[in-house]
Amino acid sequence: MVNAIMTAPRLLLINILATCAFYVASFVALGSDFPTINTSGPEIVQWFSENGVKARIYAWTAAFFSLGLVIFASQVAALLPAPNRYIFFAGVLGFALTAQVQGWFWAGLAFDPETLDPGAARTLFAVTSYWGPLVNGSTTAMAAAVAALGFGRAPIIPRWLAWLSVVFFAEQAIETITVFGKDGFIAPGGTMNVYLGGAIGFLWVAGVVRWSMHRMHEDAGL
Repeated sequence: MVNAIMTAPRLLLINILATCAFYVASFVALGSDFPTINTSGPEIVQWFSENGVKARIYAWTAAFFSLGLVIFASQVAALLPAPNRYIFFAGVLGFALTAQVQGWFWAGLAFDPETLDPGAARTLFAVTSYWGPLVNGSTTAMAAAVAALGFGRAPIIPRWLAWLSVVFFAEQAIETITVFGKDGFIAPGGTMNVYLGGAIGFLWVAGVVRWSMHRMHEDAGL
C-alpha cells in the first residue's frame, strides 16, 4: 500500500522530467540555423529542403511533449480546488494543443518543400511563429489558477509559490506584446517567447512540481 501511494509523486517527477527533456530535445534537433519570422521565403524553402528530418523530429517531440503536459495537468489539477483546477487544466491543455498545431505545420512544410511557393512557405511559417504570443493566453491561465491559491485567509500553497506564480503571470502577460513585434527581442516566436519565457516557465513548473509532490506525501500521511 505504501509503495502504491508513493508512486504518485514519483510519477509526477518522472513525467515532468521526461516532458522537459522532449522540449529541450526539440530545439536541439533543429540546431542553431532554423528559420525565424525574418527569414525570407526562398530561405525557408531551402532550409526545409535541406533539413526535413530535423523538422520532422521537432514535430515528433511535440507529440510527446503534449502528452507529458496533459499528464502533468491531470496530476496537479487533482490537488487543486474548483474552479482553479479547471482553469489550470484548461491552460495546460491549451499549451499542449498549441504545441501540436505548431508541430504539424513544421512537419507539413517538410513534406515536399521543393514544390513550395516561397511566398506561401513564408506565410505558413509565419503562422507557426505566432504560437509564442498566442500561447500566453494559456500560460497566464495556468499561473493565475495557482497564484490565487496563495493569498487570502486560508492559502493552500506556500507564499513563495504564490509570488513565483505572480511573476510568471506578469512576464507571460507582458510577453503578449510580441504579437506586434517584427524582429529582435520581441519578434513572434523569438527570444522573449522562447528563452525568457521558457526560463521563467521552467522555474515555475519546478516550483509547482515541488509543492505537488509535498502535497501528495501529506495527503498520503507520509
